Amino acid sequence: MTTAKPDVRSRVLIVTIDELAVGYRLAGADVLVVADAGAAGAKLIELLNAGEEVGVIAVHEPYFTALDPPLLRRLERTLPPLVVALPAGELLQGDSGRRERLLQRLWQAVGYEITFDSEGPK
Repeated sequence: MTTAKPDVRSRVLIVTIDELAVGYRLAGADVLVVADAGAAGAKLIELLNAGEEVGVIAVHEPYFTALDPPLLRRLERTLPPLVVALPAGELLQGDSGRRERLLQRLWQAVGYEITFDSEGPK
């Protein structure tokens, strides 16, 4: 009798700054701490090349938006993992399309449109 291997692709990995890492760890996420956007990009390339079994990689938004365009294009074409910007608080000036980009990436990953009620539960 063989035992089915658990699906590890549901794993979430957070790539963030040191100051935020503890909160994500307390929430149960795996966390990689990086110092800047260059280090975040290098870590993403390393994860992609190693074939890491990760379902979602959420990257600290200021680092995500500073990634090199060729890497961003590769991330758009590579599923899994789904790589998304992790909001860092206030919207970046001129970045009103963040919600739409996240919804588009989620649709690509799961094949279904997910919407969120901006008013919250009633």
